[in-house]
Amino acid sequence: MKLSLLEENLSLALTHTSRFVASKLQLPILGHILFSTDNGRLKLSATNLDLAINYWIGAKIETEGSFCLPSKEITEFVSYLPPGPINLSLKDSNILTLTSDKTESSFACLPSSDFPEIPSLDPKTAFEIDLSLLTQAISQIAFAAATDDSRPVLTAILCTFSSDSLTLVATDGFRLSLKNIKLVNPLPLDDNPQTLLIPAKSLSEIVKLARSSKKIKIGLTSDAHQVVFVLEDLELVSRLIDGEYPDYNRIIPSEASTKVFINRDEFAQAIKQSSVFARQSANVVKLSLKANSIELSANAPQIGQNKVSIDAKIEGSPLEIAFNYKFISDFLSICNGDEIVLELNEPLSPGLFRDQATPDFTHIIMPVRIQD
Repeated sequence: MKLSLLEENLSLALTHTSRFVASKLQLPILGHILFSTDNGRLKLSATNLDLAINYWIGAKIETEGSFCLPSKEITEFVSYLPPGPINLSLKDSNILTLTSDKTESSFACLPSSDFPEIPSLDPKTAFEIDLSLLTQAISQIAFAAATDDSRPVLTAILCTFSSDSLTLVATDGFRLSLKNIKLVNPLPLDDNPQTLLIPAKSLSEIVKLARSSKKIKIGLTSDAHQVVFVLEDLELVSRLIDGEYPDYNRIIPSEASTKVFINRDEFAQAIKQSSVFARQSANVVKLSLKANSIELSANAPQIGQNKVSIDAKIEGSPLEIAFNYKFISDFLSICNGDEIVLELNEPLSPGLFRDQATPDFTHIIMPVRIQD
């Protein structure tokens, strides 16, 4: 195998690809990146057995071939090279020689046959969707998914693709985010919606890797156990999660006895002030609804207490309710509008949070019991 390419292209490809190398090595080969020539380009592949990537970059190929290099060492080494041409040459099937303007180095390789096979997309299951639409939806709801594996199904985002809509749902059991989008360009799914449980981490990687592509192709592998995302010059392959997702419609309140309209920036600033005290007291912030304002309070016996009032338009009955301030802060961080609406019922009933600028987005936060 012999080829040449630019250092800046290889370094970028290694930076992206190395993120998918296994951190806990069940097999030594999982700490490696597979280099292989593919139709006049160089393909880099990595996998941790849950998530895999194929990443193509331009190269001048003289002879075909493949090999595996340790991810950490090759990524670090190439990042130290100056921009410019790099030559790669494989000798004796297990020694790679890398030369640049003033550098010549050799790396011990493992054979490509040791590398796990990464499954490919089954074209019969594939469809295309607007990339910006998908990444925006993921960015708005992925934070609500669980991060621990005690209930694996909650680490996933429930994705329902139908011919004219896309619905994404994420919950960790304490909060829930739902995004429902009407599609301008119908998908070829007829009357059979495609419902997938995709790990939130996998979908978040799509957001990180999205570049100049306008469309993203999505489909299953031939065994239907994995989902494949095809972008310009790369493929991401993720396992699907098995299990029964909670019936999220039961959690969403159908009506509200009290509605609160508040300025997003003022609310966010008040939450920040309260957080200094709430962090020392289970993250609890109490919201007391007055006639034309909300009083936020947090009490930490070892530090003190805090009260801050912000103007609000309130429709309905006065109410006292408490939430984990981090959940409110996370919600506010992804809002785009100037006004936030809270729809509330009882002190221990779920609170519905809306961003007025994003009517297709719904966020639910479970309250906490107020201690006397």
